[in-house]
Amino acid sequence: MLVVPAAVAALLLTGCGSGSDADDDRPPAAAPKPTGKASGAAPTAGASGGAAAGAQRRTDGAELVYRADGNHSAQNPAFSPDGGSLLLTEFADGYDKGSAALETLALTGGAKPATALSDPDKADVNLPGSSWSATAGAFAFASDRESGHDEVWLMKPGGAPERVTQHEDDSAYDEPTFSPDGQWIVFQQSWDPAKAAAQGASASADPAQDDAGDDTSEQDSLWKVPRGGGAPVKLVDGKATKTDNRQPNWSPKGDRIVFQRRAANGDSWALWTVNADGSGLRQVTDVPGDHTDPSWSPDGRRLVFSSTTGNLPTAQVFVVSADGGAPVRVTDDDGSYDGAPSWSPDGRWIVFESSAGGAEDHPAALWRIAAPAL
Repeated sequence: MLVVPAAVAALLLTGCGSGSDADDDRPPAAAPKPTGKASGAAPTAGASGGAAAGAQRRTDGAELVYRADGNHSAQNPAFSPDGGSLLLTEFADGYDKGSAALETLALTGGAKPATALSDPDKADVNLPGSSWSATAGAFAFASDRESGHDEVWLMKPGGAPERVTQHEDDSAYDEPTFSPDGQWIVFQQSWDPAKAAAQGASASADPAQDDAGDDTSEQDSLWKVPRGGGAPVKLVDGKATKTDNRQPNWSPKGDRIVFQRRAANGDSWALWTVNADGSGLRQVTDVPGDHTDPSWSPDGRRLVFSSTTGNLPTAQVFVVSADGGAPVRVTDDDGSYDGAPSWSPDGRWIVFESSAGGAEDHPAALWRIAAPAL
């Protein structure tokens, strides 16, 4: 998802989530030269409308996986546990606009995506990374299908959606991903003090934290909830720390969760990790730029994310050690926004969404590129 300046973000609907017409979770969109590109040809994938043979390639080696028809926007790719398919969100009216359907796409044979869940009046939205669990046999997503705000849901392929959370305030429960054992789901609670003030009441699920002071930007918190439902457990308190915390993804070992964070009313996102019990908060990236959309390599040693570091006008895909260090450039397309990356289970490929000219202006398509050998 695209990141916009904080002053603009306050005017937009938030989250990678349901029904949002704009999103500030992800950096703007473009690139210099890759510094860590792996060798080898990408496997055959689909092209426009799911068509197959002779897939389109970019000069940086990325190969087109899927481009939706018309103004539909294909976003948020997440690998199936066996690496043979993708879970994705397809928006009907452009980038982050209109209703949104969940789809699965086989990565061989050039087939069109299969619709997993679709409603013309609703938005069902997954997060890249660990949203499809082998242990749970299901994928997690956010949806407003039974309420006026987003809740966390899960669904087994071919099954019916199952609601996990239920809350009464006007906040949104978005961006869910699974723990590796499939027993927990981590998510963000989106809380907008400006919206709450306009409504004349706090939208907080935690009345003790109602005072947002003079901060007017979002102060999202991170929670985890048992897969079968129950009381959520707070991990990172955005309101208490005057920070905005989004897009959590669980590590393959289950010990840490990565997410993007900025100060309330701040302009720049950084990557942070926190232990699965809410302790051990730690900053990972400290170089200039916006760093968003993080998820893990299958060995848990590295993170893949989108970034504008190096004064890029638009975001590109990077990787960095999970313990910090210098980010390594992966994609190189100055005319496109590249974001929302996920690493394949075998460690060889990174799939991402890309929008020519910037995600605010054009629908996104899905691409993949060889993962860098570090």
